[in-house]
Amino acid sequence: MLLKDSVISKAVLILLCLSQFFKVNHLFSHIYRVGGVFIKSLVDQIINDAYESMASDIHITSSVNEGVVRFRVKGTMINYRVLNLETFKRLINYLKFIAELDINEHKIPQSGRTKFKINERTLNLRISTLPLSLLRECLVIRLLNLNASKEPTDLFYKEDDYDILRSYMDKGQGLILFTGPTGSGKSTVMYKLAEEVANKGQRSIISIEDPVEYEVDGLVQVEINEKANLKYSPLVRGLLRCDPDIIMFGEIRDKEIASELIKTSLSGHLVLSTFHSKSALSTLVRLKEYDLYKEEMIEAISLIVNQRLIHTKDNSFIVYEYIEKEEIEKFLNDQAVNYTSVKDKLKTVYQEEGMSDEEYEHYNRIIE
Repeated sequence: MLLKDSVISKAVLILLCLSQFFKVNHLFSHIYRVGGVFIKSLVDQIINDAYESMASDIHITSSVNEGVVRFRVKGTMINYRVLNLETFKRLINYLKFIAELDINEHKIPQSGRTKFKINERTLNLRISTLPLSLLRECLVIRLLNLNASKEPTDLFYKEDDYDILRSYMDKGQGLILFTGPTGSGKSTVMYKLAEEVANKGQRSIISIEDPVEYEVDGLVQVEINEKANLKYSPLVRGLLRCDPDIIMFGEIRDKEIASELIKTSLSGHLVLSTFHSKSALSTLVRLKEYDLYKEEMIEAISLIVNQRLIHTKDNSFIVYEYIEKEEIEKFLNDQAVNYTSVKDKLKTVYQEEGMSDEEYEHYNRIIE
């Protein structure tokens, strides 16, 4: 009798455990299911459609009554779909989860990354949030390595545009800055140059990024982790003890970073970084506002590239202006500087029938 009771008790216990499992499983499913649609499936569909549309960014934001998903395609925002607010909130939370962001944090901007597989191709996604109001935020997904399969020369209007930049990678030291607005291809060009050097296997390259945007074989890539107190300045100083030939730094964001990179390039290293500015010369103006020493800037900066990503009916390509050491020194010493500007390059493209009248008028108007 006791044995029978024991068997029954165990059976009851197993049934209770199973019932709890199915309750939890049902609850988990409910968290990611809205109106019969799994949030994961919704994300898969959004990213797949964005990729097929050749979108560079996915914007997910909300109004009072609904959520809105839009794509940026060839620089222009297009509406993709409308979501009810419940779906919108769960979509935001799911995307924060897969990017390893704090789901419970709604008051400060966050940025992370994740990967997404389409057929045989892996996309790197940067996911950034921005608080709007209490418990409301918008989110932007950048599709990072859309041009990974492109040959470096195919990124530009003419092949020799890339060759000019490539020649600077042979230098032993100096600071090379890739500048321009958001979405102008600064990081893409910098990574292509570094990848080409890495493939030769003759020089050590270390990058510091926040977050790592492209994973490149042959590069030692360090990701900033401010929660672990792994910040920029100590990392820059620390990596110098690791014997690098080339140092890549994701983006100059403040005076401290700019000063560290100037010093690093003067210590016998080739340093590459990006910077937001509207022209090559305005880059120097902004750096001067960081109270950097003029003499150090003249000695350290080898090349400043300012670029734009141009979209035409048939193609997308980068045009850029650049100034070298001689022009940099002249400008910082208040002398006149002559160089071919982005607008000059744009006019050449138009004259060679590389763009239509409407396209030329559009870019000539928006480029300062």
